[in-house]
Amino acid sequence: MTEPTEQDEFDDISPGEAFALLGNEIRIDIVRALGEMSDESLSFSTLRDRVNVADSGQFNYHLKELVGSFVRRTDEGTYELTYAGNQVIGAIFSGTFNQRGAPRTFDLASSCTICRSTLLAEYEQEQVTISCPACDDQISTFGFPPGAFENRTPEELANAFDTWLRSYLSAIVGGFCLTCSGRMHGSITDVSEYLEKQKVGTEHICERCTNRSVNSVGGYLLYHPIVVAFHHDHNIDLTETPIWELPWLRNEETTVLSRDPWRVRSVVELDDNRLELAVEEDLSVAII
Repeated sequence: MTEPTEQDEFDDISPGEAFALLGNEIRIDIVRALGEMSDESLSFSTLRDRVNVADSGQFNYHLKELVGSFVRRTDEGTYELTYAGNQVIGAIFSGTFNQRGAPRTFDLASSCTICRSTLLAEYEQEQVTISCPACDDQISTFGFPPGAFENRTPEELANAFDTWLRSYLSAIVGGFCLTCSGRMHGSITDVSEYLEKQKVGTEHICERCTNRSVNSVGGYLLYHPIVVAFHHDHNIDLTETPIWELPWLRNEETTVLSRDPWRVRSVVELDDNRLELAVEEDLSVAII
C-alpha cells in the first residue's frame, strides 16, 4: 500500500489550477467521502474503501494532488478536508454550480399586509420571488440555491427563504460580501431605476468583485438595534417574523431631507406608534 508520506504546505495557486484539481471524478469522490464524515478524519485505507478505487497507486496519485489545497493530512496520518474542501462540499450539496433548479410555485402561509390575500412564492432561474397575485405586487426577489429545496416542505421552505434573505441582508449591512468575502461600502442613492416604489434607497458595492446590492432604506434599517428594540417593545420578534409580513416595510414611508449631502427620514410605524429615524449619507442612524 502506498501513501503520501508528508503533507504539502499550501501555496497560492491560480483559480484555473484550483478548478483543474477538481476536474476528476475520483478527486470529487475523495472530497465527498471526507465531507460526509463531518469532523472525523479517515485513514488512507478507509478513505480508499469509501471511494471504492481498487488500484492503490491510482488512488494515491489523486489523493496526493488534493493534499495541501482541498485535503489536509493530519499529524496522525489521517485525512480531513481543509476550509477550501468544505466550501467545495457546500457548493456540491447546495447545487450552486451543477444544478439548475426546476421552476416551481406554491402558496406561503403568510397574508398580504394590504389585501390579506395569500402570498405566492415562485422559483425560476435560481431566484425566488415573493409576490401578492391579488395586488399584482412583487414584494421581494433574491437568489436561492437549488439544493436548498431538497427534503423541505413548503412551510419549511418559507422559513428557509426568510433565513437566507435575513442572512444576506445582515452581511451586506455589515459590509461583508457573500460572493467573494470582500469589503462592501454603503451609501444612500437614487434607486428608482431598480425599486419600483422607492425613489431613494441604499447601495452597497464590493471593492473587490464589484458585487452590487440595492435595497430600500427600511431594508437597511431592519436589523438596526433601534428598530429591533422598537419591535420588541411591540412584542414582535424580528428573528421569527418573515420580512414580507412587516406592513411598514411593505409601505415604507421615506422622505428625502437633503441631497447634498444625502439625509433621509424613514418612519417605522407599529400599532399607531411612530419611530422616525434620520439616515445620513454615511448610513449612520439617529432618532429624530
